Amino acid sequence: MTTKLATVVMTMAMTMTMAAGTAAAKPVSYDCKMQSYEKYNWIAPRMLIFVDHEEKVAGVMDGIIASVSKTPMVVDYDPRSKERLKLKWTLNNLDARSGSAKVSYSATMDERRMKLSVTARVHGYDNRPSGSGTCVRSNIPLKR
Repeated sequence: MTTKLATVVMTMAMTMTMAAGTAAAKPVSYDCKMQSYEKYNWIAPRMLIFVDHEEKVAGVMDGIIASVSKTPMVVDYDPRSKERLKLKWTLNNLDARSGSAKVSYSATMDERRMKLSVTARVHGYDNRPSGSGTCVRSNIPLKR
């Protein structure tokens, strides 16, 4: 694991701990390799998804989030079924051709099939970037 990724993971662990309180359950992490269906890099090639079902906390990290906030984002825990989890987040001030843009993301993590699908809404533009990828359970230790 790279030093940068290790720092991100430790930050995510601390963020999730603060959001979840003093939970004893260990979160599950997924490392997803994404295929973007657009050419403007609104969908990152790699995404990390963190889920703690017991405490109902979820998080996401990718290169786009890192460029804006440097830390993973805690997102709403929104299970759609026992196997599917909806994740939503918004990023402001992303570099765009016309200056900066606000982008709202929506992702579905299918934990049984180990697949992630992502769509983005770039506010002020007509395009709807999307992508999907396969995930593996990560061996990244999320220590509290």
